Amino acid sequence: MAEQPKPDWWYDDLRQVGLDFDDPGAVAVYDRNQGDRTAENEALAARLGLGPGRLVVEFGCGTGSFARAAARAGAGVRAVDVSAAMLAFAEERTRREGLAVAFHRAGFLSYRHDGGPADAVVSQFALHHLPDFWKGQALARIAALLRPGGLFYLRDVVFGFAPAAAREGVEAWIGAVAEPEGAGFTRADFAGHVRDEHSTYDFLLEALLQRCGFEIEERWQSLGAYAAYLCRRR
Repeated sequence: MAEQPKPDWWYDDLRQVGLDFDDPGAVAVYDRNQGDRTAENEALAARLGLGPGRLVVEFGCGTGSFARAAARAGAGVRAVDVSAAMLAFAEERTRREGLAVAFHRAGFLSYRHDGGPADAVVSQFALHHLPDFWKGQALARIAALLRPGGLFYLRDVVFGFAPAAAREGVEAWIGAVAEPEGAGFTRADFAGHVRDEHSTYDFLLEALLQRCGFEIEERWQSLGAYAAYLCRRR
């Protein structure tokens, strides 16, 4: 993807937001808290039609569970993350499984794509690292690297309650999902997410998707704070 030089006001998307995933210990805890998502990731790879001759780019690949599922399906995989520690963990797991994945230390705004257009793009729980203005830039870049008709799967913390009900909505969500220390993501983790990161409202995100050239084909929401979208590039 040919790009012009970035202006001096461009956002630095390689800096950490929220939890410090440059800490290998935090990465190991994150991977443990994710649990075994093999079946879920294999189902998503199949839903996106990934297989030999297909190319998928994943933004925010984390410890690489989806990237490995896509590689097992035979697709070409570009796995992108801002955390060097996450990438090291993902590369080691991928090497042990004998899979081919191209890893890139970059973010939504700094990734440079070479080769032909992607057939699919995936982002799970990563877009919230960007403020809304920069979410729009990220989504426009994703649309540009997809082939016409290509699929974009987005899953994230997306608030479905009204702004006036934010206090009640956030407390209900945290109360439903927080785990005791050592058993998973804690109240402190979720409180830090809301305070320090950039999750947004569904009506804002859906407008951005449509303005950036996507048709929303399927939409899922749960607990008033989780959403997933299957989109097609127009």
